[in-house]
Amino acid sequence: MLLLIVEPALALFALTILLSAALLFLVQPMLAKQLLPYFGGGAAVWTACMLFFQSLLLAGYGYAHLLSRYLAPKSQRWVHSSLLLMALASLPLLWRANIQPDVLASPLAAILLLLSLTVGLPYLLLSATGPLLQHWFAGRFPFRSPYRLYALSNLGSLGGLLVYPFLLEPLFSLGQQRQYWVLGFVLFTLCCLLLMWRELGQLSPAIRAVSARLNKRYALRWLGLSACGVVLLLAVTQQITQNVPPVPFLWVLPLCLYLVSYIVVFNKPAWYQRGLWLYVFCLSMVFGLLLFYLGRQFDLISQLLLYLTILFSGCMLCHGELARLKPEPQYLTGFYLLLAAGGVLGSVVVNLLAPMLFSQHWEFLLVLLAIYLLLQWPDRGGKPRWQQGLWLSGGLLFGLSVLGLEWQLGQHNVYSERNFYGSLVVRDLVIAEQRQRQLIDGTTSHGAQYLESPLSGQAQSYYRSGTGAALAMQHFLPSAITRNINQLQQRHFGLVGLGAGALAVYGNPGDSMLFYELNPAVIKVATEYFSYLSDSAAAVDIVPGDARLTLMAQLQQQGSSQFDVLVLDAFSSDSIPQHLLTTEAMQLYWQHLQSDGVLAVHVSNNYLDLTSLLRNQAASLGLEAYFIASKAEGTNPAAEWVLITGNQRFVHQPIIQQALSPWPSALNRDVSWTDQRSNLLQVLK
Repeated sequence: MLLLIVEPALALFALTILLSAALLFLVQPMLAKQLLPYFGGGAAVWTACMLFFQSLLLAGYGYAHLLSRYLAPKSQRWVHSSLLLMALASLPLLWRANIQPDVLASPLAAILLLLSLTVGLPYLLLSATGPLLQHWFAGRFPFRSPYRLYALSNLGSLGGLLVYPFLLEPLFSLGQQRQYWVLGFVLFTLCCLLLMWRELGQLSPAIRAVSARLNKRYALRWLGLSACGVVLLLAVTQQITQNVPPVPFLWVLPLCLYLVSYIVVFNKPAWYQRGLWLYVFCLSMVFGLLLFYLGRQFDLISQLLLYLTILFSGCMLCHGELARLKPEPQYLTGFYLLLAAGGVLGSVVVNLLAPMLFSQHWEFLLVLLAIYLLLQWPDRGGKPRWQQGLWLSGGLLFGLSVLGLEWQLGQHNVYSERNFYGSLVVRDLVIAEQRQRQLIDGTTSHGAQYLESPLSGQAQSYYRSGTGAALAMQHFLPSAITRNINQLQQRHFGLVGLGAGALAVYGNPGDSMLFYELNPAVIKVATEYFSYLSDSAAAVDIVPGDARLTLMAQLQQQGSSQFDVLVLDAFSSDSIPQHLLTTEAMQLYWQHLQSDGVLAVHVSNNYLDLTSLLRNQAASLGLEAYFIASKAEGTNPAAEWVLITGNQRFVHQPIIQQALSPWPSALNRDVSWTDQRSNLLQVLK
């Protein structure tokens, strides 16, 4: 009879905590993807979202700790039930079709504000569920360990994360994803209400959570280990998606390993073998140095494997130490509160402090060193001095290696800056006895200029003479002689993405060029450190902000711009802003182009093949797509462009016909992106 009474209660605890954890981590990639188009499609959107989610996790843990410490179980039931019903009342904000942040505000503030309004209270209550249920479980079943529920919670989180890229993202639109999440939250609310009204009445009114023992030996280590785990997670994710597109799958994969480490060490503490993971992590520190400075020398799979090895070994150490040092169950709400505080601290370091303090992503290397040193925090009895000296020598060697590599590779840097959108470096090199200035975005060159005449007036890199964009701008012809002579002498160019401004060299007197650039640091660099814009014969203007949003606003306020050629080159490193290549985006571009205009899209990419996507988009518009590939020449990389147009007079010019190249891959007719549905896994090489 006792078994029949206990088992349903255990099942209800398990189901509720699994649902809460799955919903908690399903909503993260879903809303981050929703926000990507409004902030340039960069990976910084994910880290900003993580700051919000970590902060709400801390608030949820704080709420759980205060509720369970100061209120009797029956009072907890009334308060928590009321908040759950209020959260249900707020869900229509998430259900609605359009979620649009105020992009005029600072990017970070806009993201945090929108997330707070749409999912703030539901997420806070989901965050509080883990520690609350474990506290109630400890009171209801005093002879069972509640920490097994923590492992179960992380298992639910892992399941939610894996469901998103492999099920929800490919099968459902963003609007449908949000609606299914809302329905899941309704189910969770019903389970939680049933559990509280069934079980909490059986708890003694004297049951209270006990404050964590806040002393140096425990609190600071818990805080530091938790913070380092989150910094490592975010830093590795940034490194992976700096050159690889910020596809949700590549957000989810590191977070999955982060959660797996928690599951392993809290479910079976014996599975944490400190010596083994310390050895793997020390090797990983060497790989971390190589990846940070020479990452472009590794292929995509090698980079992923090495970065994920670094992440998992570091998280196994951080979380294994947390499991080893965890307190008795009566202290668990305070313990989780400190873990959440460490998570927020880690997110603040990556999102706020690092961009202000560092011009590059040095937090990746610094957190490796911090974990290495933190593992030597002395337990009772300490370590022999020779061991401490040996360990400190290893940390010193790592630090000196970083300084040496930074001096060797950074001595030619002229300027560097980092902001929400990434990191930029301006570097001067001597190429064949000529000084050349390069713009490095992430780890990829995105423009170069020789500093002495006559080469200073020639575009380099992906924009040199003979490349697709150069041919379109130099040799554009209207489809028929239907425009007056003034129109023919005054060509209008739109250019999405500024870079160093190299395409400005193709402007003639009377031409107008309108550059759209999201990153203010790029505008500063192009105008102050390169002379392409100031030397151009055309009238050049720069419009700050996301190109698609700006073009849409211009269409509503001023009508179409009627460009002859529109160049699309807004791809940071090898990362692709998906919202610039959707069906809706293509339709917008052609509202701004002349009927016989040309859309030139830069598709040079180490990891993605965008040609099928663009061929399908062109066909849906009743246009033709053409591929122009230029081989690498000296220091100039290979350049690939797709031209989309219905202008046969332009295409049939001999110089264009000679430049056309065969498509690099067979046409995949299934590749099609819309604002509501896109999947970068379809276009991976």
